[in-house]
Amino acid sequence: MSWLVPTLGYVLALGALGVTSKLALETLSWQQLLPWTLLAYAMVVGVLLALGQTDWRWHSGTAWALASAALAVGSLILLFVALGLGEASKVVPVSAAYPAATVLLSALFLGEAVSSARVAGMLLVISGVVLLTLAR
Repeated sequence: MSWLVPTLGYVLALGALGVTSKLALETLSWQQLLPWTLLAYAMVVGVLLALGQTDWRWHSGTAWALASAALAVGSLILLFVALGLGEASKVVPVSAAYPAATVLLSALFLGEAVSSARVAGMLLVISGVVLLTLAR
């Protein structure tokens, strides 16, 4: 259960990200928001480098790290665009349906099992997203 606290932190931070991004996008474009995101990442990387917690060497998983970074940047840009076009209370819940994609992609590429319980969970997530999106 050591994963639970950072996961809950992620959930809270991601929820807050929807609100703070929407507020920023009231006066900025997503293109203007992106450099500030880069600055925040650069500060964290700078601290980790200074503390010796990371490095710039090529490791066996670096190609996957680059793919992950590209997906992180691309998904954040898409979130910013969506928040600029829609209500945060609708955009963020729809974006929260990504576990369904993870379950399917994990089965395809990682060989992870898709049990009936996971399928039921995916259906609950999707149902919840539909309810949150349609609610007024």
